[in-house]
Amino acid sequence: MESAPYLDAGGADVAERCDPSIPGAAKSPRVSPHVSPRSATGAVAINNGCAARSSVDSAVPFAILPSAADSRTVWKSLAQQADLLASRGNYSEALRLVDEALHAEPHRAELHLGRGQCLGHLGRLADALVSFERALRLDPVYVAAMRGKAAVLAKQQCMEGAVASLREAIRAVLAAAGGEVGGGRSGTSDGAACSGGFAEIREELARCLTEQGVQLKSAGQGRPQLFQEAVEACETYAPAHFQLGVEASETGDSARAKERYTRAVQLHPGYVEAWNNLGVACRTLGEPEHAVEAYGMALKVNQNCKKTRENMAMCLLELGCNRLQARDWKKASSFLKRALLFNAHCADIYFNLAVMYAERHKLDRAKVNYELAIHFDPQHANAHNNLGVIHRRQSNLDAAIHCFQQALDANPKMNLANKNLGAVYGTMGRMTEAIALTRAAIDANPQDAEAYNNLALLYLRDQCDVDSCLEHLSACLRLEPNNPHASSNHLMSLNYPSSTDPCEVFESHRSWGERIEAEILPKFTAWNVPTRGVLDHKTGNPLPLRIGYVSPDFYTHSVSYFIHAALRYHDPAFVHVTCYSDVSNEDDKTKLFRSFVPRWRTILGMSDEEAANLIHADGIEVLVELTGHTGHNRLSMLARRPAPVIVTWMGYPHTTGLTRVDYRISDEHADPASAPGYTTEKIVYLPDCFLCYTPPDNAPMVSLRPAQETYGSVTFGCFNNLAKVSTLTVCLWSRLLLEVPNSRLFLKSKALMCPEVQDRFRRAFASCGVDGGRVDLSGLQPHTGSHLQMYNLVDVALDTLPYAGTTTTCEALYMGVPVVTLRGHRIHAQNVGASLLAAVQLNDLVARTEDEFVQKAAGLAQHKTRLAALRAVQRSVLCDGPRHAARLERLLARLAAEWQPPAASVPTVATATPSASPLPIPVAPSPSTRASAPSVSGGGITATAVNRVDEHVGDIAPPSPTLCGDGHTECGPQAEVQ
Repeated sequence: MESAPYLDAGGADVAERCDPSIPGAAKSPRVSPHVSPRSATGAVAINNGCAARSSVDSAVPFAILPSAADSRTVWKSLAQQADLLASRGNYSEALRLVDEALHAEPHRAELHLGRGQCLGHLGRLADALVSFERALRLDPVYVAAMRGKAAVLAKQQCMEGAVASLREAIRAVLAAAGGEVGGGRSGTSDGAACSGGFAEIREELARCLTEQGVQLKSAGQGRPQLFQEAVEACETYAPAHFQLGVEASETGDSARAKERYTRAVQLHPGYVEAWNNLGVACRTLGEPEHAVEAYGMALKVNQNCKKTRENMAMCLLELGCNRLQARDWKKASSFLKRALLFNAHCADIYFNLAVMYAERHKLDRAKVNYELAIHFDPQHANAHNNLGVIHRRQSNLDAAIHCFQQALDANPKMNLANKNLGAVYGTMGRMTEAIALTRAAIDANPQDAEAYNNLALLYLRDQCDVDSCLEHLSACLRLEPNNPHASSNHLMSLNYPSSTDPCEVFESHRSWGERIEAEILPKFTAWNVPTRGVLDHKTGNPLPLRIGYVSPDFYTHSVSYFIHAALRYHDPAFVHVTCYSDVSNEDDKTKLFRSFVPRWRTILGMSDEEAANLIHADGIEVLVELTGHTGHNRLSMLARRPAPVIVTWMGYPHTTGLTRVDYRISDEHADPASAPGYTTEKIVYLPDCFLCYTPPDNAPMVSLRPAQETYGSVTFGCFNNLAKVSTLTVCLWSRLLLEVPNSRLFLKSKALMCPEVQDRFRRAFASCGVDGGRVDLSGLQPHTGSHLQMYNLVDVALDTLPYAGTTTTCEALYMGVPVVTLRGHRIHAQNVGASLLAAVQLNDLVARTEDEFVQKAAGLAQHKTRLAALRAVQRSVLCDGPRHAARLERLLARLAAEWQPPAASVPTVATATPSASPLPIPVAPSPSTRASAPSVSGGGITATAVNRVDEHVGDIAPPSPTLCGDGHTECGPQAEVQ
């Protein structure tokens, strides 16, 4: 009647009991209540979760075998009947029969053993323990009774006593076998079962030791050596290895933990918790692929284990982040979307999907995923911030402000959102708030280089405080000496002060170029370009010259008004044009330009290396860059020499500083040969004027009456950005206002929307003797048409110095308003106005001294007849696109024809010196144009407007995974911003 004990290794029940509510790692699991009998033999599995299990009847044979020497048959018959009833689970009736047998034979240890088994099944543990002890008093080496006693003690949570009893059982078996287990008897009734049951006893000991370790650990009295003793007692007991793995995990020894978890799953392939924790260990060791495999095995056993599903999602999120950083969009998308299958409510997965789409400039998809991230985590500050960046890019400033404020509500210390909000306020002309927010970011983190950069731009462009601008840019560069945006901003800012020595400005540009060319060697020394004059074998005509234009400004932007003619009127039989567009927010102008050219390449999001490789592969013969040191420039890409001839044109009023840029296009008025400047490029001239202006389609009608006839007083005006309105300019204009009594000055600029800025400028004029009431100030107009309409309020437009207007000068002339400018010596930025006026035969409005400037402007303002005549004249020469495009293409063809392959494999970096040939400073950006806006640095997504901040939070490190166990939490939604 003796049944084999039932022992479970901790698998199926473990999978079923993998509690998804457990918040932490593999701490010792809680001891669960004992389960009911599981087999008809009377064997009982005692399950305590994912660790040790104690057993009572399962470990002890229930049967009562009569002694061979016993001649009586009454107790034997009763024992056989009891055995049958126990096998059917009828322990109450079996107990009654055992008691009858004991009445007949009270000194038989076997009967006391059987009685203890029945009582154990009936839950009468104290009585069962008494029966097992009586059996041991009758037979002190009765191994089955020792096992039964241990099982009862285990049920009573007295693990120390259970362990002691099992150790005694092992000693008894070994003693009976003479030190070797293989046969013999131990006690009255073990018989041959001693040899077969020895391994089971050792496993029971391992279980009890493991359970004891779990109990002590839960009570804060951990004894890890108990788990090691359990392994020594039974090396094949998986939960003991599991608990040793937990101990190693908690001490940070992930390699050791991995070994133990691996052994646990080898012994028990269905051990969900061990597979889960193996995945955690692998991920901690930097093996996310192996972690995914481990989590997958756990989910094969129990696909509904919530904690494992969350860990799988986090691991896939980490793999997706790694691929994001490597710019492997396809794999990143695959990992992140797969992660959603395991945790569709994880905000960080949606956040990183949005980052991926934003980096690929799929802004609508990015917005949807940022919104989903916020839906599942309303306090996700990074998602609020990045959603605000997209709204700002799309010119939805109110929505952007709301997002940045939400980010600050979620995380009041988020400097990134502070800076971004300040940038939006700056864009809207709310300068006081913009400066306050940016200063707050610096106060919170004095090491924030980007905040100094942004503050510098607010002072420069919208406060005309060049000294403060340069001071803050210097602070930025002290923190980040190689910050590319701050470096270009610093060079850009040097063009504004009237007191700056032109030689010093040039030296700063040259030094920057020298550093860049030392860091970036020319990648290409050979180019796939055709020999000039070779005929096309299909048409018999000469092969067209392959020209490339690279710019971030192929949209409604000041540069677009000047590149329009070159793209629209190019001769396809003579040139093949490719545009390399770095535009972040395409619009109708972008689409129009795309329709003009045979090949359009989008390089937005490409590295400089990738963009250079693309241009080189396209076989471009002459590459023309249109940006200089303004926002989003690609000057470091040009240092790789992707084309044999590189030209800079129109985007910036000074040299690039790179000797690897071969030419700069200008004209004899902007850069006269008689008064050379300083440059690292060779100056080449276009006839008449190096610019061609294309007015907007919605330009209003010109009012033929001078403004003074309508409004009763002479009105001077300037619509340049305030950065160009230097102290010297204010003094000069004040002299003019004093020279012309009752005249007024009308200024229009974005920053003048701010009352504090208005007060500042009125005080500046008052300090020069001009009543502030004579100065009319206005902010920007929402549309180009309404902006141009404002010129009908002006009689004479005044140019700035030393940085003259470009787009505003063209706009004024197109609207029939004459412009008075002051020529500068060797200063291209100041001579652009002279070039434009010469092109329309108004050379007499170009002054050579300040006194002459005042005299010319005052005399013109009082010459009503001439003012009316100028309004009636069509300034077609500035807008003759076909003629301009033909001249430009002939010039570029000549430059290509003069190019000779380099004699050496690596071009020599030359030091630029003053030259006798025209050495100008590139074309001055338009005053009202964003083209002239310095760039602002930042991580991830950036913008072109003032204060281009490090506004975009990039991909994040996903949260830590969760180990199965009790109480040790390693997981949480911590978003680590990178």
